[in-house]
Amino acid sequence: HFPLRRQRQMCIRDSPMPALAESREDKARAQILETSAALHKLLDDKEAFVAAYVEGKGDSYPVPPTVPFTVFQTLEKTAEPEFMEIAIDYAEAARGARDLIKLAKLTKKPVEVSIKEPGKPRLTQVTEYGAAKGSALASAKEYTERAVQEILAASICLDEAVKVMVAK
Repeated sequence: HFPLRRQRQMCIRDSPMPALAESREDKARAQILETSAALHKLLDDKEAFVAAYVEGKGDSYPVPPTVPFTVFQTLEKTAEPEFMEIAIDYAEAARGARDLIKLAKLTKKPVEVSIKEPGKPRLTQVTEYGAAKGSALASAKEYTERAVQEILAASICLDEAVKVMVAK
């Protein structure tokens, strides 16, 4: 039998951890590249994207999932210095786009509006939240067009991130 200390040393030295680290970095690079491609595809068809949300059919044009910040942190040690600044800009643009898309969807949600005038029975009607009196929401088109601008910003950030991440 090997002494216990010797067994531990062998386990650590023969460990697949370096391979796992490489694999993790490769997956992170792939996720950034895939998201960048998905954003470019969405921007190539931005008119249909806006029209879908205006018509209340936004689920047919989902925004690509956001690259988690931990993915950028995985590549930080091998990337150029400005990589994390670009990641922060991307995260802000992606969050802005996501929030604007939520607002665009909200304007299309049906709500019941109840109106009571003196001497008349209460009148209840179903309307879109954005069209309801006093909703203070802009139109779905405005929110979606602003979201497209944020998606463009996120796309540009990912393009820059790809340029400064160093492949092994």
